[in-house]
Amino acid sequence: MTFISVFVTSPDTHSERKFDSSLTINQLKDKLVPITGISPNYQVLSLYSSSDVVSSGKAIINLSEDSKTLGDYGVQEWQCIKVDNIDPNYRPGEFTDESNLERFELTNEEYESRQDTVLSHLKANKLGRFADVPTNLNCPTPPPSITYNPDIRPGARCEVSHGNNENSGSGRRGTIRFIGEAQIGKGGIWVGVELDEPQGKGDGEVEGTRYFQCLPRHATFVRPDKVVVGDFPEEDLMASDDEDEI
Repeated sequence: MTFISVFVTSPDTHSERKFDSSLTINQLKDKLVPITGISPNYQVLSLYSSSDVVSSGKAIINLSEDSKTLGDYGVQEWQCIKVDNIDPNYRPGEFTDESNLERFELTNEEYESRQDTVLSHLKANKLGRFADVPTNLNCPTPPPSITYNPDIRPGARCEVSHGNNENSGSGRRGTIRFIGEAQIGKGGIWVGVELDEPQGKGDGEVEGTRYFQCLPRHATFVRPDKVVVGDFPEEDLMASDDEDEI
């Protein structure tokens, strides 16, 4: 079974179709009825090299023998089968001429007054642009934006304080290597500090994410309020644990 794509043109239609090359002309005419609207006994078929030459060119052959197949006639891909209508009662353009058709038209006011339209359905069910606007929504208050000392920046010397008093002294000194959002603990803003002494808990990597690189036990991550930026020379400090530190 071999299918070929051809164009089918008639007085009122033009389309691309695919047919089995083993179809007889008689069988083809039956398939052309729903395509062209022409009864088989009023169809006259002719083959053209392409649809572009139907109006000006000469037919390759007339497909007049009902028992022959498309293959017998040598019909090839993208050739054109022209279907002429010899019905004596046929009036050209009777199915395509819309000039004499009576059109049903409504003004906007008439359409809006009808009860059997999509518009009336939307209004009755308060859908689309007719839906009620929700009021008194209990939306949670957005969390306040986190601010911190702009002096806290990578490369700045600092002291990591203990407890809630950032001026309490006895902090660990180091250099800021990271500041920003980090997936540490509950997330949020964290400051990564490379400590002068091995008083930290890692080397700048937390839970598989590296924020900076330093020697083992020289990295600590704290909240911005635990960092005091200043001219802190290197010195040995006592380490202390803090629940806001990782």
